[in-house]
Amino acid sequence: LQACSGKEPGDQAAPESQDGARVVQVISVKSEPIAEPVKAFGTIAAKQSSAIGALAEGPVDRIFVKVGDRVSRGDPLFRVRQADYQRRVEEAQAAVDLAHAQAIEAERRFERVMALAPKGFVSKSQVDAVETELAVARAQRSQAQAALGTAQQALADTITRAPYDGVVTARLVDEGVYLNNRFSMGGQSAALELQELSTVAAIVNAPQEHVAAFRRNMPARVLIEGFDEPFESTVYIINDRVDPQTRMIELRLPIANPDYRISSGLGVRAEISVPPVRAIVLPRTAVVGDSATAYVFVIEDGKVQRREVTFRSLDLDRVLIDSGLNNGEQVVLEPPATLRNGETVTIRTGRRKG
Repeated sequence: LQACSGKEPGDQAAPESQDGARVVQVISVKSEPIAEPVKAFGTIAAKQSSAIGALAEGPVDRIFVKVGDRVSRGDPLFRVRQADYQRRVEEAQAAVDLAHAQAIEAERRFERVMALAPKGFVSKSQVDAVETELAVARAQRSQAQAALGTAQQALADTITRAPYDGVVTARLVDEGVYLNNRFSMGGQSAALELQELSTVAAIVNAPQEHVAAFRRNMPARVLIEGFDEPFESTVYIINDRVDPQTRMIELRLPIANPDYRISSGLGVRAEISVPPVRAIVLPRTAVVGDSATAYVFVIEDGKVQRREVTFRSLDLDRVLIDSGLNNGEQVVLEPPATLRNGETVTIRTGRRKG
C-alpha cells in the first residue's frame, strides 16, 4: 500500500534555490502596439423606409402588390377609385372646348373690327372693346386648359407608384378603405410600407471611450445573425451625439445587398479597425483569477507582491492589461498555487525548457 503524501497526482512544487528561496520564471512588462478592433452591436436597417400613402384621396379600388413583392421605381402599387376623377377630367375638357370656341369667336370679331378701323367705319371705343374681349377670351381658355391639366394629374394620381426600387414589407389596408391625404382630417393615410434594401445599413453602438478614434471610411467587418461569413463595410456616418444613458455612440455602416438576402431588423456585431495603440500584453498564464478578481505577482526587492489588474482577452494565449501594471516591472509566469504575497523568491536565469 502507498502512503498518503498529501499531494494531488501531477502536482509539482516550484524548485528552490540553494538558500531555500523559491525559484520563479518572470517576464518584463513592456507595452507594444496593439491593433484591436472595436466591437459594436446593433441592428440592420433599410436604406429607405416609407409608409406609402395616396396622392388622391378616396376609397382603395385595387392593390396591385403583396408583402414580399419586389418592385421597381414607377411600378403601380395601388389604385384609388377613379370614377369621380374621370368625371372631373371630362368636365374640365368641356370647359376647355367652350373657352376655345369663345376665343375663336372673339378673334373673328376682332379681325372684322380691325379691318374696318382704317376706313373709319368703327369708333375707337369699339376697337378697345374687341381687344379687351379677345384678351379675356384667351385668358379664359388658358385658365380652362390649366384646370384640365390639374384634373388629369389628379386622375393619374389615383394610381400610386413606387418612388424607388424596393420591397413591400407591410400592407396596411385592404380594398374599400378610404385613404385621406390631408393631415387635418382623420382616417387612414398610408396603404403600404416600402423599403429600399439594395443597400442596407448596420446601425451599431460603440463605447464612448473610442469616440476620438473613429473616422469616416474606417474599414469594418459586420457579422449578421444567420450568416456564416462576415460582410466588409466602412464607417459612413458617425453620430455626433453620445447617448447620456448608455454612454454609447452610434455608427452607420453600409452593406451592399443586391440580391436582397439581408433583411432589416437582423442583429449585427461590427468589428471596426481603429489605429493601433500601445498597451501591455501578458501571457494568460501570468494572470491568476478571472476578469472580476484578477491579479499577478510582481517582483519587488526580491519578493513577490500580489497586484490586482484588469484585463481583456486578446486570444487564447494572451491578455491585454488595462490597469495595474507599468512598463519595466517584472511579473511571475505560471505562479504556483502555493506562492504567497511577500514571499522571497529567486529569479530563474536562462531560457525555460518547453
